[in-house]
Amino acid sequence: MQTFRVLGILGIFALLILGYAFWGRSGREASLPPAPAAKAIPVSQLTELQPVKDIQLEYHQPDMPAGPGREQFVTQCVICHSPRYVLNQPIFPRKTWTTEVAKMVKAYGAPITPEEQKPIVDYLVAWHGKEDPPAAPTQNTK
Repeated sequence: MQTFRVLGILGIFALLILGYAFWGRSGREASLPPAPAAKAIPVSQLTELQPVKDIQLEYHQPDMPAGPGREQFVTQCVICHSPRYVLNQPIFPRKTWTTEVAKMVKAYGAPITPEEQKPIVDYLVAWHGKEDPPAAPTQNTK
């Protein structure tokens, strides 16, 4: 019995809300003045606007030593990221730099040809890397 009372009260509230939504606001909306139209700015004036402030920051290029592969590194790698990105990496062995350059090509679409990859890796190893440790000798047991 109490459930029917609650459902009845909820039904009355729902009807009041619907009635207000459909009929209660219609008279007030008609009496509102129309919103003023935004003034159009000619395109010629848009190009004449000057920025409020112009800030010039100094850019310090990290010193990149001369060496074989430097030109390929500068022309291919710096397209996407700063040379500082290399300096933020640990000193990797050759195998890791080879994997990193291959990842840049495969995963990120770096426009590095297979012929350019070896000089870039050579430069990275000479500049910020180390040669791979020698392989451990294998023991032949018979």
